[in-house]
Amino acid sequence: MMTDSERRMLGSVIDSRLEIAMKRLEHNTEYLEQCLRQEKSGEAAEELLHKLAKEERIAVRRHYEGETAKTGLELNEAYIQGLRDSVKILAFLGVFSAGVRA
Repeated sequence: MMTDSERRMLGSVIDSRLEIAMKRLEHNTEYLEQCLRQEKSGEAAEELLHKLAKEERIAVRRHYEGETAKTGLELNEAYIQGLRDSVKILAFLGVFSAGVRA
């Protein structure tokens, strides 16, 4: 288990890596096409939502906001696990015990 300070520190690392990844996605045609599809389906979903009563719209939005938040937490944990696994592999390969060459 990680402490809160360790989690905050890794959160900063993840945020910085996310910025880099998002910059790379700006040039990814598959991603850009998916964004356009999501925009169109979002418009259609909004039209459908407006057919519901206000309380029903709120319930649906809260559900999807919760799903988005859950997915974000899951992706962060997967990233953290990937970092851990990478360090373990590097340690197994002896990278950390290798001498520095001048």
